[in-house]
This record gives sequence, C-alpha cells and structure tokens, in this order.
Amino acid sequence: MNAMILISVLLILMAMRIPVVFSLLLSSLFYLIFIKEMPLVILAHRMMGSIESFPLLALPLFILAADIINAGRASEEMFNFARALVGHLRGAMGHVVVVASMIFAGISGTITAEAAGLGKLEMPMLEKAGFDKGFSVGLISASAIIGPIIPPSVQMILYGMIAEQSIGRLFVGGIIPGFIMGLCLMAMVHVYAVKRNYPRAAKRASFSEIFAALKKSAPALAAPAIILGGIMTGLFTPTEAAVVAVVYALFISFFVYKSLKFKQLPQLLVGSAVMTALILVIMGAASVFGWVVTMENIPLLVKNAIMTATDKQWVVLLILNIAFLIAGCFFDICAIILVLTPMILPILQAFQIDMVHWGVVEVLNVCIGFLTPPFGVGLFIMSDMTGMSVSKVTRACAPFLIPLLVSLGLITYIPQLVTWLPKLIFG
Repeated sequence: MNAMILISVLLILMAMRIPVVFSLLLSSLFYLIFIKEMPLVILAHRMMGSIESFPLLALPLFILAADIINAGRASEEMFNFARALVGHLRGAMGHVVVVASMIFAGISGTITAEAAGLGKLEMPMLEKAGFDKGFSVGLISASAIIGPIIPPSVQMILYGMIAEQSIGRLFVGGIIPGFIMGLCLMAMVHVYAVKRNYPRAAKRASFSEIFAALKKSAPALAAPAIILGGIMTGLFTPTEAAVVAVVYALFISFFVYKSLKFKQLPQLLVGSAVMTALILVIMGAASVFGWVVTMENIPLLVKNAIMTATDKQWVVLLILNIAFLIAGCFFDICAIILVLTPMILPILQAFQIDMVHWGVVEVLNVCIGFLTPPFGVGLFIMSDMTGMSVSKVTRACAPFLIPLLVSLGLITYIPQLVTWLPKLIFG
C-alpha cells in the first residue's frame, strides 16, 4: 500500500510538469513526513552520502575535457580526418558525421557534448553538401548517442557505482557496441543517399591525403588511445584517466593547435561545473528516492512479479528493455539509471544476467530516450540549435530510431558483443 502511495505521488508531481529532481525529492519528503514520520535530516544525510565517492571525480573532468576539445580546433581536425576516410561513399557527409561521432566519443563521455559540440560544426557542412535540414538534424542527434557507449562514459560511471561493477570493464564493453551502432547508422545513411540521390566526393581521397589528415588530427586521435590504453593496461584508474584527459586536452589545445585562449578557461570551467552540479543534484535526489523504494521492498516485489510471469531470460531482457525505453520518454537519463538500477538488481541476479552486459544495454536504452518525446533533451537541444520546432525535430529523428533499436536488439541478445572484450583484456 505504501509503495503504491509513493509511486502515485511521484507520477502526480510529474504530471504537474514539476522537474524530475524536485518530483523525486518531494515524493520522498511526503513519504518521510506522512507515512514513516521520520526525521527530515535523513533526507540531507542520504543526499550528501550518495555523492561522497571517489569515482564521481571523473564526472566533471570528462565533461571539462570534452568542452576543451570542442572549444579548440581538435574536433575540426577529427572531422577532417573522418571526411578523408569515408568522403568517397554515397552520401559522403552523412557517413563523415557518423565516423566523426565515433572518434569524438572516445573523448567526450557525454551525449550533450556530442550533439551540441560537434553538431554546430556538422550542421552547416551537411546543408552545404546538399542534405536537407530534417535529415541532418536526425543524423546528428542519432550519432550523438554513440558518445556514452564508446568509452569514456558518464552514464557508465553512474551505473558502475550503483551496481558495484568495474567501470573499466564497462568502458571496454562499450567499444564493440559503439562500432555496431556506427555501422547501423551508416547503413541508414546509405539507404537515404540512394533513395534521395545524395552526393558523394568526386574521387576517393588518396593515401597521401589520408595521411596528411591523419597527421593533423593525430594529437586529437591520441586522446582516446591514451585514455583507453591506460585503463586497459592498468596504468591508471578511470578517475585518473579523466585527469589525464583534461591535462592532455589542455596541452593539445594550447600548444599543438594553439586554438584555445587562456581567457576562455573560466567560461569552460563554469560550464563544466554547472553541468556537474545538475548531475549531482539529480543523483542526490535519486539516491533518496531509491532508499525509500528499498525501504518498501519494491525491488523484491518487482522481482517476484517477473518471476511469476516468466522463467525465460530472453523474455526478462525484453521486459526490461521495454520498461527502460518507456522510462526514457519521461525521465532524465541519469535519473533513470540512479532510480531503476537498484530496483532491477535482484532480477539480474535471479536470472543470471551478466551485470556488465546489462550495464551497456541499459545505458543504450536510456540514451535512446534522448530522442524520444515528450521530454527527450536532444529534441530541445536540436530545436534550439537549428530554429526548427520540437515537433519537426521529433519527426526528423524518428527514422533514425530504427538503426538504434536494431543495435539495441543485437547487443541485448548477443551478450558476447559486450562481454568478449572485457574478458579478453581483464580475464
């Protein structure tokens, strides 16, 4: 009964268009005051305790590293290298956008940095190349979802903390799924390019042209290699890798490309601090709500209900995927991970679902919510960036959900696509 009251209060608050963070806090406050009559200091204690964690130091640092790369010339050089590689294919610039997103994903760790940062560079180039605005918006938005899958990933850090899994294994587990997403999106670009007769480059780039582009972009391309190489060899932890990423991003922006000015640093630091604060506030609120949910044994109730309905692992995976996709339509990405992950851990254990495998699947699930109405953040970012209405952006993004859902299905039901590389590297 108490569980139903708690969930009802949360849904009512959400229906009143109250932001997710306040809906979580107010529903938890209602529970403490009117149901359990517990001291309110517990709320503050749980909020502060949830963010006192060493791995969380990686969040602001990876965000800052992405902002520094976006502010400098590094992202432009990565884009030029991608154009040299795949610019000869039908629908050339569309393929370039996908490949550039895959490369930039090895630095950014956040979906918004991919969409807003690279998007500003890619949008005018796509339109100049003859692509219509709707296609360009949909492709940029869908490609941005690769960001949290190919490591580093802010969302995987959050999942790893909640599920008590190795962040290094999660990072490595996202590499193959990220490439699968890129290939699926490139297949979609090819279909559109043939159907609409989109242009390609006059000729394939020569080896010397590819080498010249590689030489210019090499300092930027080295960043993902340093981050992943250090984690996989045990040279440093994911948190230490975030520090290395920031230092390296500053070095190449100041001394290699010489495109970043010292006066830009305060603005970058403030922007990263604001983004980090938003995540931490959501994390604190979700932690309180998650504690209340656990108090009411809701995870156990959910597990029992699913075990009563089925005993097949593939059905459970399907149910979880649908649940997370629906949640992605209404909740913030980080809030979903922080609230729902503790609730499904007993289910994962009962059905012997690999935690690293599900971690990558879950992150892709919630990131698809970036493009789904009514509250998909990506829809509003692209609307603000392009001047298109949210409804038009939604229609433009809808076809690109197909390759994303195909990718989700593949990594859900072929777990080796996620688990093989971590087992090979870490044992």
